[in-house]
Amino acid sequence: MGSIRSELKKIRNPITKAFTRESYYTEIRFRMDSKKVQTVVKIDTGATYTVIGLGSTEMQRFKSTILKSSMQGTAYDASGTELHLYGYIVDNFTLTSDIVIDKIKLFFSEDIGDKALLGMDILSLFDFQYLKEKGQNWGTFWINNYEEALKQLYARRLNKDVDYIDPILIANVEDIEETSRT
Repeated sequence: MGSIRSELKKIRNPITKAFTRESYYTEIRFRMDSKKVQTVVKIDTGATYTVIGLGSTEMQRFKSTILKSSMQGTAYDASGTELHLYGYIVDNFTLTSDIVIDKIKLFFSEDIGDKALLGMDILSLFDFQYLKEKGQNWGTFWINNYEEALKQLYARRLNKDVDYIDPILIANVEDIEETSRT
């Protein structure tokens, strides 16, 4: 019996409208304040956080609410530019048709315009891999054993009074547990 896996479906680059092997875009969906949001994200294994830009038309309707968030922080892009981050809890975060998280904290920023990145905070919660297609120069991102990963994710919420997944805190707990075993 093979492992259960779910595809991070590759879609066209939203700017160039092309499929290239140098970049990988997928679509995520979630609900904010009971409204559906669908956005294209670039899979970025070099990004610490998943960050959705507030410059898109889709996000403009939520901008003032997000900017009032008390969950604020900073990150730095590849060139060292500081990004102001605003955490916000979203519902029904859909990574793939198989992977839906009921409530999760995502980061938003004005500093990246209308771009959106799927970073390691969320990707590292799962067993993900990039498989090159046979005879081709491109591949596909897959999330393996997602049912087990989701089960563990829900079981490991740090504070049972908090009803959402905070990818950063869960990842840090895993790091602490691994360190304590050695």
